[in-house]
Amino acid sequence: MFRTKHSVFNYLTIAEVDKLWGLYITGSGSADLPPRTSYPPTKHPDAYMFDWQHGRILQEFQILYITRGKGYFQSKELGKKLIEEGTIIILFPGVWHRYMPDQKTGWHEHWIAFNGIQPETFRQNGILSPDNAVIKIGLDETIIKLYQQILELIESGKVGFRETITALTYQIIASIITSEKLKKFGGKEIEEVVQSAKAIMTDRTGQQIHFQNLAAELGVGYTWFRRMFRHYTGLPPIQYFLQLKLNKAKDLLVSTSLSVKEIAVICGFDSQYYFSKFFKKRTGMSPGQLRAFSRGEGIKKEISEIIEFP
Repeated sequence: MFRTKHSVFNYLTIAEVDKLWGLYITGSGSADLPPRTSYPPTKHPDAYMFDWQHGRILQEFQILYITRGKGYFQSKELGKKLIEEGTIIILFPGVWHRYMPDQKTGWHEHWIAFNGIQPETFRQNGILSPDNAVIKIGLDETIIKLYQQILELIESGKVGFRETITALTYQIIASIITSEKLKKFGGKEIEEVVQSAKAIMTDRTGQQIHFQNLAAELGVGYTWFRRMFRHYTGLPPIQYFLQLKLNKAKDLLVSTSLSVKEIAVICGFDSQYYFSKFFKKRTGMSPGQLRAFSRGEGIKKEISEIIEFP
């Protein structure tokens, strides 16, 4: 751990066990840089140092959060961007970039560096993308506290801190993605329509829904509704509705003594056969098997093969 007058930064050694989480932290820090301060702060390892003229290419991911001041960021994918207070900058392995605070204002930055299979999967699927490396989310107290927690845990060195900071980093990523969704949909017609559609589906899990009719009921076109619902929830309307039915069926199997046939009817399936086939395809177990395992019967059966019950 290094501290200077204006910054603190930590770099971690990585063990193979750390990589099993799919995401592992390589460093974290913060810097409160006044106007006319040289950048980056000194004492960083050579692999992290750079200047504006040459920029750099990292072999890891980083997420910076600028919470005061302004500056500039540039990459091949985005060109040169003005960075203002409340902006997230995401850096990607193998991608050339450069950034710095404005000499007139300085800035306050929080940063986390990480690597692993999971962030690379996010990148391959467009959840994190060099084409969207600069994200204006505003000042978010929750995200600032997550950065602070990570720094405090690293400095404490307590048992289990690595697992905890991995979880907190996942939270930072999730918070950024959620902020983007809210910015895209919040306060717009789509949010009201989707929330209404979700409420109707939840209320009608025991029925069949024709989604062309549902779109008409909500006063929107079906094609627009289907596309926007998927953008908002990550699932097409029919798949979202079937998941609601499946969740209700699971709850009834575990918490009641209703027969499989009765549960099929309650959840709006045309027949017990179709319900059982659908249930096993989605869960890998038949309704009866899930009920048995929820009551410990499956475990008892496995044990009975080893020892004899009285």
